[in-house]
Amino acid sequence: MRKNKTITLIIIISMISMLILSCGGDDSTNDNTGATENNADITDESFGKSETSDSASSVESRPDYTLSEEDFNGYNFRILSRTPGGWGNHEISAEEITGDPINDSVYQRNGAIEEKYNVIITNIPSDDVSGAASRSIRAGSDDYDLLIVGLVRQEPLITSGLLNALNDVPYVDLTKPWWDQRAVEQLAINNKLFTGVCDFTIIDKDSIAIFMFSKQLMQEYELENPYELVSSGQWTLDKMFDMMRTVSRDLNGDGIIDDEDQFGLTTAVHYSQFLFNAAGESIAKLNADKIPEITLFSERAVAVTDKIREIQSNTEYTINVDSGAFDSKYGNIWIDLQQNMFTENRALFFHGRMQSVTALREMETDFGILPPPKFDEYQANYHAAVGTWTASAVSVPITVPDLEVTGLILEALVFESRYTLLPAYYDINLKTKFARDEESKEMIDIILQNRIYDLGEMYSWGDVSAYFTDLSRGNTTSLMTFWERNETRIEAAMQRTLDRLN
Repeated sequence: MRKNKTITLIIIISMISMLILSCGGDDSTNDNTGATENNADITDESFGKSETSDSASSVESRPDYTLSEEDFNGYNFRILSRTPGGWGNHEISAEEITGDPINDSVYQRNGAIEEKYNVIITNIPSDDVSGAASRSIRAGSDDYDLLIVGLVRQEPLITSGLLNALNDVPYVDLTKPWWDQRAVEQLAINNKLFTGVCDFTIIDKDSIAIFMFSKQLMQEYELENPYELVSSGQWTLDKMFDMMRTVSRDLNGDGIIDDEDQFGLTTAVHYSQFLFNAAGESIAKLNADKIPEITLFSERAVAVTDKIREIQSNTEYTINVDSGAFDSKYGNIWIDLQQNMFTENRALFFHGRMQSVTALREMETDFGILPPPKFDEYQANYHAAVGTWTASAVSVPITVPDLEVTGLILEALVFESRYTLLPAYYDINLKTKFARDEESKEMIDIILQNRIYDLGEMYSWGDVSAYFTDLSRGNTTSLMTFWERNETRIEAAMQRTLDRLN
């Protein structure tokens, strides 16, 4: 155990509190004035309103939550997580105070739990968490107490029966706001949740689909204020497409619109599915009995995919950086092409994920943040998809020797994270350090409170995600034709999962 930890933690808590108070201010409360009656149900207790009007944090006040007081005699609590870097986990452990709000809140959180329960929290990074966990659990080895795995990578662990249902883990209370209630509601098949999205990690928040826009181009072309469009419920795919057509230009005059020119939208081919989810559609959803149903096909879904194809495959107004056309020219298409194009104000809209906000922190000219557009004005609410290929979630191996010990430490870590890590991420990192204006802070609230998980993407039933990639490439197959050809295969893939879970 570290010496003088109690004194150190008091200093850290004071430092982080001062940071939040100096950076947050009254404007960080969750007043969703941009929601209007068109977005009436966006509030989500997972990102609750502050209980006092003068709170600097967008997280509700810390409640009285009593967990059992135990002394675990230096128990080594082992966490298998994704190697830091890119979409890896950098929020699991911290060796020292550095002045970075995320790092220091992690140090504070872990130190508080280690001190309270007399445990040692050990992070074990891996480039293949799912594979390492599977080999260990199948061998009956007690190597890990907790797994931090990408949502899609959890599927083989879940269907092979290698994980405990979090509902059955002592002390874990999935009704609490530090557990993502949207994930609980949308991912718990037959009311059993084997992997939980929670405040212990922040990669799930970074994985939420968002839009950013160039303020310079908006002003230069005298376009409508996008914040006002969101507030009035008129921020739609058609409205965005109209704006895209206005700004696209052949800048170098060579008669060809390519990566040297100016586009309405810079995006990626696989983001078609994010637009599908933003329209309120999903590959699969849980029904009232908590059983999955394939919801890919409907008359509205056909109209949505037709509109997405029109936008995503239009090479005059849209540049899909991962289409394959630019791989040989750029070392990193995401930074050297997409990010640089936006920072140079050669793209009006940037369809990315929340992580992109921090990636653009050095951008000299201002940009704004928006939720993904609705399909049309008749759509009641905005929706922001959580990318299941990148988002992290926690799970408990069936090989843990004492489920009560694991459950108590897990719940304590997740609870503590909500009042240390989440404020640092949400208020300091996003809403103050990187967001460029007050309206963007309000947009971030709307985005975080309207996230959606697509069960069909997480389990990859029928590899439907490949269809959405084809949409961006101009594939002429309609959703109706695709469904007619693949309905049986998709339904059978889902049924195999259900059979393995029974």
